[in-house]
Parts: sequence; structure tokens; C-alpha cells
Amino acid sequence: MTILMSNNSIVIESQNLSKSLPVSTGEKLHILNNISLVVEQGESVAITGTSGSGKTTLLGLLAGLDVPSEGKVSLLKKELTELDEDQRAALRLSKVGFVFQSFHLMDNLTALENVMLPLELDRQSGLKLPEIRQRASEALNQVGLGERLTHLPTQLSGGEQQRVALARAFVTKPSVLFADEPTGNLDSNTGDEIIELLFAMQKESNTTLVLVTHDDDLAEKCQTHYKLVNGVLAL
Repeated sequence: MTILMSNNSIVIESQNLSKSLPVSTGEKLHILNNISLVVEQGESVAITGTSGSGKTTLLGLLAGLDVPSEGKVSLLKKELTELDEDQRAALRLSKVGFVFQSFHLMDNLTALENVMLPLELDRQSGLKLPEIRQRASEALNQVGLGERLTHLPTQLSGGEQQRVALARAFVTKPSVLFADEPTGNLDSNTGDEIIELLFAMQKESNTTLVLVTHDDDLAEKCQTHYKLVNGVLAL
């Protein structure tokens, strides 16, 4: 497959992406093999597979959190393999959101302060503190936590913590959102609420969504569903 970077609708594209790790025998453990895919602006994509199939590894490569052993991946027209770690981090900060299974909130910060954090770190945005506070407050209102702004994560339920994480992910108005098992630590009813909210926010903002999950029912809610089997990607 050829990288088609002239297509303005393409936001993620990988070509022959592979990842392997050395093992004690001196050989290599092959985790991913020749992964090629294209994701367009506003598309929702699910990646499923059994435990240990490489789902999270693939997400990390597509997001520039890790580097491939072979192949190329472009994110928002940037060839990630040509960027250093700082350049990849800067790209993620301004254009990419993340939602994880374990929430990854700062325990010593309030819900509002957690949501403000990515805006404060993005020096390129030019936003002043009052505007940052306002945008974070609006994001928390959007996820139904307008009355919980001053609560610490330990004062929130698991579902509420994941709502804070969603607000934090969307507050930067990202072009791409990566979600890794976003309901993995939640009961089924709370998980359903979070997923409904996630898809509503994704559609409203036309954000590209790449979702890693073991749940086939959840994956079928996405427009495209890839399955990882023995390190190989299939529709």
C-alpha cells in the first residue's frame, strides 16, 4: 500500500508497520507484523484482539508513543519516524487526546485542574489562564460534572473519573482521540454511559477516534473494525 499524503482527509496512515522486541535467547519476539491501515478525518476505528495480541502496542505506535522496528506511520501529515521524542510530544499535546482504562488523573489536582492541565502545558496555544479555566469548566459541564469542579479524583466515582478524563481529552479540541479500553475499569451500566458520551462528543467535534477494546459489541459501534490475530491486522 502506498502512503497517500496528498489526500487531505487522511489523518493516520501506516505502511508495513512492525514491532519486535529482543528476548533472552537472543532472538526477537514479533509483536506486530506488516500493519498497513488508513484512518480518515472523523472516522471511528476499533481495534480488537485477545489479550497480548498487540492492540495497545499498535495504538502506541499510531500515536507516536513508541517507535516501530520497521515501517512507517504518519499522524496528521507528520511522518512520526522522522520526528524526535520532543517533536512527537509537541504534536500530541496540541492535536491528540487520550483516554485510558485507568483514567490517569493527577490525584492532587481537582477535576477542573486536571482538565486545565493540557491547555496549560500547550505553550503554543497562547491561551491565558482565565480562558483556560473557562474552557475546562465548559468541558466538565459537557460531561455532566459542572457541580464537581473542585472535587479531587478520590472524591469521585470511577465513572465520574472517566468523565473527567473525557473532558480532559476533548478540551484541547483534538483532531484525533486514542482510547485504550476506556470502560475496562467500569461496571457495564457505567461503561455504557461513558461510551455513549464518548461517541456523542466524537461526532459533535468530528474527531477521529481510534479505540482499542476486547469488546466486540463495543467495536461494532465504530465505522471500521480491525482485528489483530497473531500480530497481523484483518478486517
